[in-house]
Amino acid sequence: MFCYSQTPINGSVYGRQGGLQSATVLINDTTLLTDKNGDFYLKLKPGSYTIIISNTGYKKFVQQIKIEAADTQSFGFTMSSVEQMDEVVVLGSRSTIQRSNLTTAIPVDIFLSKYLSQTGQSSLTQMLTFAVPSLNASRQLVNEPVTLRGLDPDHVLILVNGTRYHNMAYLNDGKIRGILGRGSIVNDLNSIPFSAIEKVEILRDGASAQYGSDAIAGVINIHLKNSAQKTSVQFHTGQFYEGDGANVSLGINHGISLKKKGFLNISADILHRNPTYRGGEYKGTVYVNNPLPDDSIIHSRNFNRDDVSNAGTTKLHSFAILVNGGYQVKQHTELFWTGGLNNRETLFTGSYVFPKNTRQVNPYLYPDGFKPRSKQNILDVSGIAGAKGETNNKWHWEYSSAYGNNAGKYYAENTNNASQYFSLGNIAPTAFYTGTIIFQQLVNNMSFTKDLSNKTGRLKLFNLAFGAEWRLENYKIKDGEEAAWINYDPLERKQGGSQNGLIFRPENVIHENRNVLGTYIDIESEFTNNLLVDLASRYEHYNDFGGNLAGKVAARYKLSNQFSLRGSISNGFRAPGLQQRYFSNTTKGLVSSGTSLLPVTSGIFRNNGNVANAFGIPSLQAEKSINLNGGFTSTIFHHISLTADAYWIQIRNRIVLSGRFDKATNPDVKNILINFPEIDQVQFFTNAINTKTQGFDMALSGNWNIQKTNLMVMLAANVTQTKLFGDIKTSDKLPADSLNTNTLFNREERTKVEKGQPRDKIILSLNYTTAKFCFQLRNTHFGKTVIAFDSKDISRDEYFSSKLLTDLSINYTPKTWLSITVGANNIFDVYPTPLKNSLNTGEGIFIYAQEASPFGYNGGYFFMSMEFKF
Repeated sequence: MFCYSQTPINGSVYGRQGGLQSATVLINDTTLLTDKNGDFYLKLKPGSYTIIISNTGYKKFVQQIKIEAADTQSFGFTMSSVEQMDEVVVLGSRSTIQRSNLTTAIPVDIFLSKYLSQTGQSSLTQMLTFAVPSLNASRQLVNEPVTLRGLDPDHVLILVNGTRYHNMAYLNDGKIRGILGRGSIVNDLNSIPFSAIEKVEILRDGASAQYGSDAIAGVINIHLKNSAQKTSVQFHTGQFYEGDGANVSLGINHGISLKKKGFLNISADILHRNPTYRGGEYKGTVYVNNPLPDDSIIHSRNFNRDDVSNAGTTKLHSFAILVNGGYQVKQHTELFWTGGLNNRETLFTGSYVFPKNTRQVNPYLYPDGFKPRSKQNILDVSGIAGAKGETNNKWHWEYSSAYGNNAGKYYAENTNNASQYFSLGNIAPTAFYTGTIIFQQLVNNMSFTKDLSNKTGRLKLFNLAFGAEWRLENYKIKDGEEAAWINYDPLERKQGGSQNGLIFRPENVIHENRNVLGTYIDIESEFTNNLLVDLASRYEHYNDFGGNLAGKVAARYKLSNQFSLRGSISNGFRAPGLQQRYFSNTTKGLVSSGTSLLPVTSGIFRNNGNVANAFGIPSLQAEKSINLNGGFTSTIFHHISLTADAYWIQIRNRIVLSGRFDKATNPDVKNILINFPEIDQVQFFTNAINTKTQGFDMALSGNWNIQKTNLMVMLAANVTQTKLFGDIKTSDKLPADSLNTNTLFNREERTKVEKGQPRDKIILSLNYTTAKFCFQLRNTHFGKTVIAFDSKDISRDEYFSSKLLTDLSINYTPKTWLSITVGANNIFDVYPTPLKNSLNTGEGIFIYAQEASPFGYNGGYFFMSMEFKF
């Protein structure tokens, strides 16, 4: 109850565009939020007070105010905006002190969503590809996993609002061309609706000691919007110069104020993408293997050779919704929650099955062969709930529980089970359900942090943080319908099972759990205004393979207000995923012995299964890493900043998926499989190789206000190289000769690891803004890549030259509530280097190699975007 001696206070908080809604105001142990006009109201006794105002996208505001006895006092406070490369950094530190990316001990990049949307790209992963030199992504196939610093997707940890986000159930088994990181677990940024994202933080340093397993290459943290009583609608449409691949997306974000003590922010995205086709003309035979009679049949049946290719991108339908909220229940206690759902359907076209392959075709259904399609339905569900606050003795605490579920259902369409030819003929089914994979994750976190510098009396900052995490993971494989995998022909004259898609048989079914318990401690100390030191240690215990301890030391030293040195050293680990431990996928086929066709069973067998044990393959162990990072930050002039960081990453016991061990060609394999007569070819996961990665990151940015206009210039670059070292590890039951080592990890796979991602990547962007117009020009240089198509034949190696892509867009804002952008990406219609060796083209089907094209092979893309704000 306020007494008569208190003075009414009217306060107003202003941001970039006037009154700043939902800014947090802290004064006299009272916390409140500004209303939709940026105003707040309270009563205070006369005296001196410290007011602290904070809001995402603005520098923290701290000021002393004096309240006098009066009828009413009014105050106005203007928040200073932080620029894209001088944003307040949360990632990489648990300190209560806010820092910019120029004052941190480790490199962190920050990208506001409004800047990412200006790239004109249709997915978050592609936006980041053209904004972050050290990040690469697979280009719009079934999935778009991202990598950092030339490592694999499962070396990157994804966070949402600082909480661990789940990976996909899908594991890159190498069957789909172009997906980065063969054998790695796929991450998925696109499951988060872009309309819900406020900004993206990217930590480019080893962070296993801070955030846990998977953070060897770095961390990507997605910050969600927390605005209230605001609505925005984003619309994007575009297509490629060739006239295909049309994209249409709609995103809606709406904020609701909860009694001025909290917010509820709701986002929904809809995306539709048509496929593209960039293949060539098939040159091989179709109906029979003899070219002369085959040409005659092709002519008589009007077979179109151009329809054979499946090169291009997939068709995609996607719907996503996300709710983010918070509510202050007490003076120092706040509840928070996030819930999301994403449903996607992708349609991937497989390789053409020709009628000459009589064992694979039901001629009643497909007398001219067929092009099978694989449909993937992905349902992604996530949720976070928790509370945070401050105790009476200034300990900041936070508890959260996060759940994630990624389920992929697989279907094969426009295909057949050829063995049904004899029993069902022309009424045999042409579509099959082929199985489901599910990954679930439940994470519980408890953390405490406090600045103890007042206790020591000697330090500017002594922040102590500690906490614990308990994680439960679950992995399931469900088999497909019987007709998707069984052979109905007892004589095996025809091949059984569907001819396309990821097919799971009863022996692949799995249901496994894992418990992970982790504890950590983090100390950040600022001895003077110049020296900042961060010490971190984390222990994690996995019930299925044991424990691991990681540590990290990072420091920043200010030589002056304009120049700082920074560096870190850490050891890390990446625990093998459940997908890598338990994934299996077997197929039955027919191969020619020279005189007849013989049935063959081949596939990927579980790391801990009987087949792997027979080969003497040990259970997967954690990948062990050492990470060194060193560099500097500099404010060269008032408007120009520069960051540069060199890194060296060593990974031992790196997990790989082997090649196929064939008992028909390898006597050692034949001896091992003597007790498994039904199995002919074997693949498995194993800790086979060691790698060293070294590189350099640089970012130079400038920002000038020229009269009533603004000019921003950014030059960013990454140079990286990965090399294998040491011997390729085989088991005691496989001699380490060239035959076995080349099968386990052959020259093709080595080339993918060492040269499959661009050696260098440079981005130069210019942004010129007037009162109503914004002009953006961006040039992105992708360095050279190499692919080995054969483990022995070096002449089949393909070398892809560096390419420069230019993007141009113009934004017009006639009203504060309306923004229109038109532009074109890759305006000069640049394509990758075409394949040169005809043996690599699939007899003319492929013109370009998906694996060596980080920017795709679709050519120029023009687009229009509109944003409405209410």
